[in-house]
Amino acid sequence: MNSQKAWYLGCSRDQIADRVILLGDPGRVQRLSGHLDDVRHFPVNRGLATATGSYNGIPITLAAFGMGAPIAAIVLHELADLGASIFLRIGTSIGLPPVEIGDVVIADSAIIHEGTSKAYSPEANDCRADTEIVAALSSASESQSVRTHVGSFASYDGFYRDMFALDGASESRVAANFESLISNNVLAVDMETSALITVGGVLHCKVGSLCVSSVNSLTKHKMSAEQQAESEKVLITTALQALVSVDT
Repeated sequence: MNSQKAWYLGCSRDQIADRVILLGDPGRVQRLSGHLDDVRHFPVNRGLATATGSYNGIPITLAAFGMGAPIAAIVLHELADLGASIFLRIGTSIGLPPVEIGDVVIADSAIIHEGTSKAYSPEANDCRADTEIVAALSSASESQSVRTHVGSFASYDGFYRDMFALDGASESRVAANFESLISNNVLAVDMETSALITVGGVLHCKVGSLCVSSVNSLTKHKMSAEQQAESEKVLITTALQALVSVDT
């Protein structure tokens, strides 16, 4: 038995599956583990919750990273060092027209506006999701009753400066960002997708991102708790169906 342990996650190599679903909210690990069989939950360290179970007999790990590209990259890097090779982020994003609240967006690429990617690929300005994961997600989404888009994401570090204006001082900055992104056919904005795809690529992993649009970029209207719960079920079902079809 290999006893190598991850620095922050505290998990050992034998506790981690080849396929990993990355989650922002640590609470989702507990909720979504109900979709797996034979689940083992591991000790939470610094809010980083991790669990491993199986779906249709194939091992799957659920790992929470909290918020933002730096910690998301740490979690992916530690798990890759333990042997995981396929990663799928699922979560929420801000949708840009024509995406509406409740729509699901599959990333086929991402524009880098966060700083973490530069530590791994200094010259990169954008990145592309693994094509096999994109195809698997597109196929799995056909059985869902929600509108789904495939396209580009953009990821930022400064949530209240670049993505969601909390006060008047940031309104024009966010509006200019969104106008530029829409003109370049970007469909969704988040904090992690570009970093995860970039870091995963450097580490020779397959990485994808699947998000529900929970905020309207124009009105700032947010998805209700009931809508978010239903969307979470769609995301995990799509993710599991897709992941088990991807070759390691």
